[in-house]
Amino acid sequence: DLHEPYRRQRQMCIRDRMLTAFSFSACDDNDDETYNPPANITEALKQLYPNAQNVEWEMKGDYYVADCWVTGDELDVWFDANANWVMTENELDSIDQLVPAVYTGFRNSNYSSWVVTDVFVLTYPQHPTESVIQVKQGNLRFALYFSQEGGLLHERDITNGDDTNWPVMGVSYTHLRAHEPRHDLVCR
Repeated sequence: DLHEPYRRQRQMCIRDRMLTAFSFSACDDNDDETYNPPANITEALKQLYPNAQNVEWEMKGDYYVADCWVTGDELDVWFDANANWVMTENELDSIDQLVPAVYTGFRNSNYSSWVVTDVFVLTYPQHPTESVIQVKQGNLRFALYFSQEGGLLHERDITNGDDTNWPVMGVSYTHLRAHEPRHDLVCR
């Protein structure tokens, strides 16, 4: 049969795809396991948010992140390896919960017609608070970072799937713009 080599090749391709799919499904996150950070990290959370409840820990890069509830808000509280607080991320229920200046800044931006998917407020110990509005249009997704005065600080292309709001650590956006060109960070 003239088509036999093609049939065999197709069968091998199907088999390889099935094996690949099986291997990925066999490696789940195992959400039943609880991660326990070092004691100095948990103590730092208790000092910062003494009323934190339902705390679940995870690692994001080099950071210890506590997913917890504080006075009705779900927070992600980030610490470095030395138990220094670096950021708190508060996911809001809607864009209407943003301070009016940020809401107005977004409505006046080039992204106002895009679909809003998520809204966050990022609080830092050493940097001004930022509001993040994640938007999508078609297959494109962006995270828009606003000052509390409503100015668009920068936008980040999150189309690739990494929509994590990473802490700002001692580097200004002006420094990034001038010295470290990045493909995922668009500054205005």
